[in-house]
Amino acid sequence: MSLRLLSCLRPRRIRFVMMGVLASLAASAGAAEGPRVATETAEPTEIIEVVQLDGTVNSLHTAELSVAIAGLVDTVLVETGDRVATGTPLFELDAELEHLSVASLEAERREAVTVRQEAARRLEEARSVGAGRHIPQTEVRARASAVQEADARVARLAANVERGQARLDRHRLVAPFDGVVIERHAERGEWVTPGEALVHLVDRDELRLDFPVPQRYYPLLGEKAQLRYRVDGASMEWQEADIATVVPVTDPTSRTFLVRGQPTLARPLLPGMAVEGRLRLPTGRDGLTIARDAVQRYPDGRTTVWVLDDETEQTVAERQVELADGFDDRVVVTEGLDAGAQVIVRGNEALEAGMKVRIEDRDRDGEREAD
Repeated sequence: MSLRLLSCLRPRRIRFVMMGVLASLAASAGAAEGPRVATETAEPTEIIEVVQLDGTVNSLHTAELSVAIAGLVDTVLVETGDRVATGTPLFELDAELEHLSVASLEAERREAVTVRQEAARRLEEARSVGAGRHIPQTEVRARASAVQEADARVARLAANVERGQARLDRHRLVAPFDGVVIERHAERGEWVTPGEALVHLVDRDELRLDFPVPQRYYPLLGEKAQLRYRVDGASMEWQEADIATVVPVTDPTSRTFLVRGQPTLARPLLPGMAVEGRLRLPTGRDGLTIARDAVQRYPDGRTTVWVLDDETEQTVAERQVELADGFDDRVVVTEGLDAGAQVIVRGNEALEAGMKVRIEDRDRDGEREAD
């Protein structure tokens, strides 16, 4: 552009024109240098079998609670949704007759104690005057037998009192563990019997993740196996879970065995929730793996990757490969690629054979994009 033409333009328009010229020059320079790509080295790694699972959140403690004796419900102490601690009363039965029975048994026990004390006094008196001199020997023995009989009666009545108290205690239903009342089945005034569920109690704190796993994966389930989970349908990241239990029994119908996971972090889980699982099982076999992003698939069925053909000149070439099943973000290459090859994993969308490229540090660039 001539100076005469520039002089005819306003300063503001001159600035816009110059900016356009500079942008065009920068684009031309970038095209001459080639596209920017990121690479990684194809290396043999241990092949991991990743099993997709569907499971359920279950509570370690869940119970349908019932009374131990029949009776009439006198007091209902909980409602559905209440959180209760161990030992919290839930129901009370009408115990008026039991109270009277225990009071009667306690009176009989006290009477027997008094009789025993009198028998012991008479025996001590007979021994003090001297058996065989002032009192017959047989009388002393009779009084000793009376004391033993009184001891037995006191023990029997004390046991009856304890038995009556135990029956009285069973007129109250208490929580055997900390939990939440999810159902209540009885009301005040109803007659209930043993075995009839009055309340459904579930522990919300001690939760486990139960996954049925196909039996063919059982031989691979070793100490290095890892389990991850997330709530089905929820927008949450995959979380780690410890493998707490492996039940070595196969369901003959589904041909699966149970893997029970324990969450390592406090997450909003509820009993009965559906969860997705990923079981990572090391196979003990090595294979050449590359990133999934490196793979190019064509409509005719070909599968290729781009590699650095000349690392000095930084030119690229396309290689047709055969793939096996992969894991995570990796795929296993069975044919068409050698270990140590520099595979292009990003920026491979518009490459051509022999094209010169610019290599980026993939990790640094990834951090920049994340920022």
